[in-house]
Parts: sequence; C-alpha cells; structure tokens
Amino acid sequence: MPATWSIPAVAPQHTLDLRAVSLLLEAPREAEPTRAMLHFLNALLPVEYISLVSHMADPPALLEGHAYGAALRNVTSQCFDKYRRHFYVFDDAIRIAGQMRARHGENAEVTALRFRAGEIPDSAWRHRIYEREHLSDRLTLLFTPAPGTAFSINLYRSEASGPFGEQEIERVLAVAPLLRQVHRNAVGTGAAARQMASRVALARARLDAREAGLSARELDVCARIACSMTADGIAADLEIAASSVITLRKRAYLKLGIHDRAELVRLAA
Repeated sequence: MPATWSIPAVAPQHTLDLRAVSLLLEAPREAEPTRAMLHFLNALLPVEYISLVSHMADPPALLEGHAYGAALRNVTSQCFDKYRRHFYVFDDAIRIAGQMRARHGENAEVTALRFRAGEIPDSAWRHRIYEREHLSDRLTLLFTPAPGTAFSINLYRSEASGPFGEQEIERVLAVAPLLRQVHRNAVGTGAAARQMASRVALARARLDAREAGLSARELDVCARIACSMTADGIAADLEIAASSVITLRKRAYLKLGIHDRAELVRLAA
C-alpha cells in the first residue's frame, strides 16, 4: 500500500528563496504552466519529470508532461499512453481522485500519494514504464480546484537521483497548496486559460480562412495542435477520445497538404 498524506489548504511555514518563487510566478504567463512548476521544484529538490493529469473521465487524460533539462529525453507522453491503455486501473491515485471528484464541493486540501518503483502492484506496469525508463519513485499531488473536478501533479525521480528522501517529501508537501493554487489560477480559471482560449480562437479563424474544407471538429483539433496542446489535452478539452483526435488530425493534414505540426503552425500564424 503506497504512503498517503492529507495536506491542509494553508501550507505550513516554509522558507522559499526568491529565485524559486520567481520561477513559479511565471506559470500564469505560460501556455504550459506545469513547466514552470517543474523549474520551481528543481530549485528545491531534483525532479526529472512532471505530468499534469485530468481525472475528469475514465480513462484519465494527460494535459502536460515535461522533462527537466535539455539533455533528458521527454518520455512522459509515451509512458502515459501505456499507462492509460493498460495500467491506470491498478493505480490508487485513480480511486482517490474519484472520491475527491464525487464530493461535488470545492476542497482546498491536497492529498499526496507516493509510489516507489518496488511498490508498483502490477509487474507489467513496473517493467514497461518504471524499469524501462529507469524511474525510481513517483510523488502524486491530487486536488480539486473546482467543484466536481480532480487533477493530479505527478513528480518522477530517476534511478540516478534515487527515491525521494524524507526531507525532500516534506519540501514538496509544504509547497503543495501553493502548486494547487497556481494550477487553479493559471490553468483552471485564470489569465492563462483566457489567453489560451484567445490563441485557439485566432488559430482556428486563420485555418478556416485557408478554405481547405476542414470540418468544424477538424478546425477545433488543428487550432489546438497549433497552440501546442497534446492529443490527450485536446481530447480532454473537446471531450472526445484521444483516438478521435488522431483521426481528425490525419484527415485535416491531408486536406491541408501538410505532414507535421511545424507546417500547421505556419499556416495558423
């Protein structure tokens, strides 16, 4: 059974240096605010990977996934695809997220869940993700920024860094309410959400002006791709299956006569 913690809405007193705080303040200005969270956390302790997951549907959806440092290959999307297809049903985080979402009221608390590689209950999950990508530990922060919602921020450590130490976990738990608030402001209801909606609307209008015969759904998908949203993020945003996003993308690219996102970005500019 993985270790769990319940963290109150107000963080305990914890000193943060100004450099770390300045990194987190950048989050509302970014299209991918979780990237700023990763840089903030690395000012406190080593974290190689971070993912932001929506638990609004079954299966869950990856909204963002990042690796820390240019030298580290970002495997979050590939790993989540395997997790989503085969292994999420074994994850206690799914059960906890469902319970939190079912309360239907806004809960300012954060629940933390830790899964060391050796504690993964399914051997295939452990082998195909943790052992294959040399991961040693996962620390998950679950929260409900709005009534009836549930999200998680997942922090991963590599075998090279080793599992999270007790003091490192204390540092993460101390800033967990702050991370929840940043997500609520930047992703849920804040300026970044409005900015992203404006960017998507503009990209959609420019693509529609190309008169390539794109359907409304194809325009919806392509506009979000042009704004750097992932397939799982688009699926969650449009409330469709990730496989449908891939199909719509293929159809749209064929109509537009393009082959990749870089070409799409140029058309939407």
